[in-house]
Amino acid sequence: PDEQKHRIRQYRRELTEKLIAEAKAALAARRPARLEWAEGRLGFAMNRRRPTARGVINSPHADGPVDHDVPVLRIDDPEGKPRAIMFGYACHATTLSFYDYCGDHPGFAQEYVEQRFPGVTALFIAGCGADQNPYPRTSDRALDLCREHGHALANAVEAALQGVPRPVSGPLRTALEDVTLDLAEPPGKETLEQQAKSDNKYERLHAEFLLAQLQHEGRIPATYTYPVQVVRFGSDLLMVALAGEVVVDYSLRLKHELTDTPLWVAGYSNDVFAYIPSARVLKEGGYEGTGAILYSSLPSPFATSIEDRIVGKAKELMRATQGK
Repeated sequence: PDEQKHRIRQYRRELTEKLIAEAKAALAARRPARLEWAEGRLGFAMNRRRPTARGVINSPHADGPVDHDVPVLRIDDPEGKPRAIMFGYACHATTLSFYDYCGDHPGFAQEYVEQRFPGVTALFIAGCGADQNPYPRTSDRALDLCREHGHALANAVEAALQGVPRPVSGPLRTALEDVTLDLAEPPGKETLEQQAKSDNKYERLHAEFLLAQLQHEGRIPATYTYPVQVVRFGSDLLMVALAGEVVVDYSLRLKHELTDTPLWVAGYSNDVFAYIPSARVLKEGGYEGTGAILYSSLPSPFATSIEDRIVGKAKELMRATQGK
């Protein structure tokens, strides 16, 4: 509706202005700092892809892969007073199911960290938690559970910092490049025309979108351009930022194959457009592998080459940032 379009344009304009103002303020407030790295553990994230005789369903799967690391980067002033604490976790922020504004468990965790470290700005980075949910999560006490999960995450951050954090130094080297991801064979025009008549609202809308794309552009895309970013803090810490809703297999694989430098793997970075399944998830099917395509602009699931392409590009950028 026109009124909704007006509100969207207004929101976009106001958000852009606020983000630019914050960036300028941050640049103007730069001061010398000391960085320290630590890592905690936290267990409320559980894999939500449970195999059944009917295929993979969205349900707690205690034996599924998880990443329970809580990476923490503490930023102090030269005198040792903490200024900011950045932390992450690989888990969907889906304790809640209502549609009011709320930061869910990461938002509560930031609030509690700032209470425990007065004067600190707490920052959260989402990990590769696309197939992870916080449990328990029940509608009758969702907000209470949300606060409890937030407390648990803040406790993990505080516990990590009570150890012996490792100093993080420079030089700072960064790299950001795209990699081309292949898509599986898209549905043909006749199939799309049938889907456009579906009783399933999302299947119908997805088919209508692709038919319009086919009419206006003459083709349906067969690839997606995917950004991969690496940030290297000397030899002390390596951050890999992956786009989209990334399943946990990516962080587990990168941490297993790269052990020379402490590694922090983030998802939802630079572009959020769809789920990023691993080869395993694509083979198993289910929501993150194929079902969620209906809620994106992609015409079809990714090809099985996706995992090696993304990991290969991340490793390439890691080598590029090593320096001499």
